[in-house]
Amino acid sequence: MSGGILVGLAIACCVAGFVLNSRYSNKYGEAAVQWRPFVLQFVFLCGVLSQLPGDGISCWFLFWAIGVVISCAAGLWMCRQHAKRQQAGADDTVAAMAAQVILPIGIAIVVLLVAGMIAFGFLWDH
Repeated sequence: MSGGILVGLAIACCVAGFVLNSRYSNKYGEAAVQWRPFVLQFVFLCGVLSQLPGDGISCWFLFWAIGVVISCAAGLWMCRQHAKRQQAGADDTVAAMAAQVILPIGIAIVVLLVAGMIAFGFLWDH
């Protein structure tokens, strides 16, 4: 995948997640994104993206991938329960759950891209 497409995808995920979260927050007074599972999703996504398999799949890749699935499921469940407690409509619940999924993806990609640019820029300059 080309770098430009990856950057565009990451920025689009970040913007869409923040917009969905802010709309929900403005309407119900609390953020849609559940931050504890969000942090776990972010950490596990960074692990998966840094361990992308080449010829074979490593045990670390499987560990990070299973962590992503579990933390994403927990985040979606917590987000849905939070929306039920606030008596959010079906559309708002779906938007909150979408924000819970796409926001950590965009932020993880951006963080890894920035870390890579800093690391490789530093290595190339010196």
